[in-house]
Amino acid sequence: MTTRRTILQGAASLIAPADFDLNNPFDVTAAESPFGILISEYRHMVAQLESIMAERNRVEADASARYKTFNDCPELAAVEDNERAWFAAEKKLIQFGARTRAGTFEEIAQKLILWRLTDHDARSFDNPFDMLAFAAYRDLLLLTGRTSLTPKADEKCLATIWNDSAFHYDDDEEDYYDDDDDEDLEEEDGE
Repeated sequence: MTTRRTILQGAASLIAPADFDLNNPFDVTAAESPFGILISEYRHMVAQLESIMAERNRVEADASARYKTFNDCPELAAVEDNERAWFAAEKKLIQFGARTRAGTFEEIAQKLILWRLTDHDARSFDNPFDMLAFAAYRDLLLLTGRTSLTPKADEKCLATIWNDSAFHYDDDEEDYYDDDDDEDLEEEDGE
């Protein structure tokens, strides 16, 4: 079983490319397990990703205002390096979580909370069978008394589970079809 020290050492190896600060004290509940530590670190990472994306938007707007192509923009290349480093650090964090064995039901719940947090498309399902994993996650949260850290996305997923027309098979398309496909088409039409 992976120890808390191993997790902290692993998390420290993530710091170099993403510039984390492990000196911040962890929430007492988060420090109870290695998964709590990873959840806390990931929440810091999300804030960093938001600032990286804001920087990307600023650099692209500046380049566009100067009628400069993005290929000729060294600032954008630096932002892209930061993005790649962030996603590499995210992969390492996810691997630490996946490779660490949970020792209690509470730790299993925390591992699944981390799964939901790292799912960038948490508001929908890629396949109908994803509903079973999500439902098991929700059941475990209820049994352990935990609350979701992605409540809005969870509500959207629950609505899909209870929608009888979600994931119906369209003979012409040769693929599964779900409600979000309609929303995506409406967004494209509105652009």
